[in-house]
Amino acid sequence: MKHAPITLQDGAEATPDQTLPSVRVPHLTVTAFCLTATTNGAITRASGDRRLTRVKMQIKKGSVEEARRMFETEQTPSLLIVEIAVSGDTLLEQLDSLAEVCDPKTKVVIVGVENDIQLYRTLMERGISEYLVGAITPLTYVAMIQRLFGQDSETKLGKVYAFVGAKGGVGASTLAQNVAWTIAEEQSSPTVLLDLDFRFGSAAINLDLKPMTGLEKYVSDPEKLDAALLDRLTVQRGNYLSVLPGFDDVLCDIDPAPDAIERLIEIARASFPHVVVDLPHDWSAASRDTLTSADHVILVTAPDLSNLRNSLALTERLRALRPNDAPPMVILNACRMPKRKEIAAGKFATSLGIETCSTIVFDPATFGAASVKGQTIREQSPRGKAQKSIRRIVHNLAGKTNKRPRSWLRKHLGLG
Repeated sequence: MKHAPITLQDGAEATPDQTLPSVRVPHLTVTAFCLTATTNGAITRASGDRRLTRVKMQIKKGSVEEARRMFETEQTPSLLIVEIAVSGDTLLEQLDSLAEVCDPKTKVVIVGVENDIQLYRTLMERGISEYLVGAITPLTYVAMIQRLFGQDSETKLGKVYAFVGAKGGVGASTLAQNVAWTIAEEQSSPTVLLDLDFRFGSAAINLDLKPMTGLEKYVSDPEKLDAALLDRLTVQRGNYLSVLPGFDDVLCDIDPAPDAIERLIEIARASFPHVVVDLPHDWSAASRDTLTSADHVILVTAPDLSNLRNSLALTERLRALRPNDAPPMVILNACRMPKRKEIAAGKFATSLGIETCSTIVFDPATFGAASVKGQTIREQSPRGKAQKSIRRIVHNLAGKTNKRPRSWLRKHLGLG
């Protein structure tokens, strides 16, 4: 593969807010020979990235000569990364020697400091897959792996937004449902809401759906799950929102297979631009893995001490699981409740080590009326403060909405 070299300034640091494409990387092996602590550190940090969970990484000290000696007696990996300190004829001779011991299927990436187009062309002619210039960062490395080995590269995969509550009853499910509906309606974009609290989820009730999907028949055997089956299991609400509700029989004796949730999300993101995941309030392996792999994590909490304790534990664990990603979006729900002592949003954010928390003001009348009617906040009060807060959350997650300009008549009638 021939790509333009990536030029970075020395010491450049990639920020966690940089967005990488949602490209699956298959199981593969990588060996890196590093000369500098910067390259070694960047690859070491990247090896724990959520996008590279299938990559088995090995890091060695040395350059082209050490790589050649090692692979005289060992099988070369799927990807070989070599940092160089030489140039000119010496470099080309070393690469020719390395080629003699490399498997033809092995991709070779060179990391160097010489930003020269002629050198780049020469390396490409010799079969080098990529030439990285300058101090690479963890996200540079991840992006390079995705380019060279990404699966489904012709199909743009959807974004996954995973909602989790710091405690039961803080409104994570309600917000997930309203965010999904707002994305679908205001962006006119196919969206799927996965209610993964299979037994006691609230999506069907809150959205006034009467599903009989038989989901429990399939989650015990993920091999049965495919895109066509997901279409049959979801219930349509409006023109753009599909909802996967829970079990028909909430007390059935069937337990989902360990990889059923991963399989559902894989299928959903291949079919929908937006996948909103409502996680149950637990810390199971499935919930942990979903939070680790999601494009965006939304932590819903309340401004009190017990929620702060749980939020702190979750954000610290998510930082460890997602070292190259931004921290989760934190939403303080039901703020300014009368007669309740609350932790200020600024202090809450400072305690979590984040810049700010989104807030939703306590509004029992609007949320209660919507719940009783089986409506979303947008349907119940499209111009209210609660919907404005939800719209800001959607803007931060999925970008600006594509709303039509409202005519005078629509404004007069109060239509969104």
